[in-house]
Amino acid sequence: MKNLSPESVARLRRRCARVPDAPDGLALTPQGRLTPQAHLDVQRRVESIFRRHRTVGGAMTLVVRGRLAGVFPYGLARVESAQPVTEDTCFRVASVSKLVFTFALLRLWEDGLVDLDADIGAYLGYDVRNPRFPDAPLTLRQLLTHTSSLVDSPLYGGPGARGEIPLRDLLTPPQGDASFGQSAPGAAFAYSNLGAGVAGSIMERVTGERFDDLMQRLVFGPLSIRASFAPQRIVPAQDLASGYRVRPLLPPRLAYDAPALVRRPLPPMDPEHDFTWAPGRLVVQPAGMAQLLRLLLSDGQVDGVRVLRPETMALMRAPQDGLGSVQRAGRGLNVAFLDGLFGRRLVGHQGVAYGMNAECWGDPATGSGVTVQTSGTRLCICEGFV
Repeated sequence: MKNLSPESVARLRRRCARVPDAPDGLALTPQGRLTPQAHLDVQRRVESIFRRHRTVGGAMTLVVRGRLAGVFPYGLARVESAQPVTEDTCFRVASVSKLVFTFALLRLWEDGLVDLDADIGAYLGYDVRNPRFPDAPLTLRQLLTHTSSLVDSPLYGGPGARGEIPLRDLLTPPQGDASFGQSAPGAAFAYSNLGAGVAGSIMERVTGERFDDLMQRLVFGPLSIRASFAPQRIVPAQDLASGYRVRPLLPPRLAYDAPALVRRPLPPMDPEHDFTWAPGRLVVQPAGMAQLLRLLLSDGQVDGVRVLRPETMALMRAPQDGLGSVQRAGRGLNVAFLDGLFGRRLVGHQGVAYGMNAECWGDPATGSGVTVQTSGTRLCICEGFV
């Protein structure tokens, strides 16, 4: 999440002050699902919020006390074919991907394959240094807290994002000098998609597995989540939503062409060019998003399947200020905080790309929260769901 403005947070707090403690007031079946009438009431509320934000299509899921209480689809997944959103629709969730890949990276940490505070050059095979601070190593903990001093330079946003140059050129002199900011590694927060991509490349290097294969093995497969960081792997392909930029007084404009993407061949694994996967390529079904939120709010186990140890989950959600190689981050390991909403700290992440907005937020103390996925909407839609 690229940090909501103080004004947006203030609006969220005002909304929360007017809303009762909703999860405890919902009518649930013994299986933890909403009753038919409660489901209908929430569906109407969801549709009202989506319409107010001029949403093309979307889905909200509600998790109550650690269980999936309901899935609420709305609108169109693809405008051109008038394809409706269903519970099977898979949406790209942009930067929520960063939260999700961290589950797998921490599993590698549990298995002793990576050290959160080791020099990342040891994994990449070449030295990585901010030229202003040549004696300060960069670490995985810094990458996961956006304190590594890496920034999204024009080189990253252009030929780097298109896969035209290798990661090494983005991280080493002379071209790589533009990828570093003014702060020392570990000293200050600066949101970095490049930093997340470096972490993903390290995951491939230490395992020898394609990034998406690793995610399937460690997270998606065990939790029976229909998801992939490669849109070509979503079957049937028509379940993949496109993305649209929503403009005032004009029709939505196609920005993420799902039919075109699924026709592209999947390239061979290459850690030096796969750094664009981890920051924001995840596509996932709504029920799968709810599973990922349940995992985030849990002790590392969902429906009897353990993904991480309890102490690892606690570390992921804990503020990293003063831990290891990080001085001050104001967040967990790819986990952002919304403080003071309903008198609690909500944890999660936001994603924004190609007109699509995704949200994943919950309260670990109650095990309750919401996820939102869209094919195109105004920002910030998260304000409507609390």
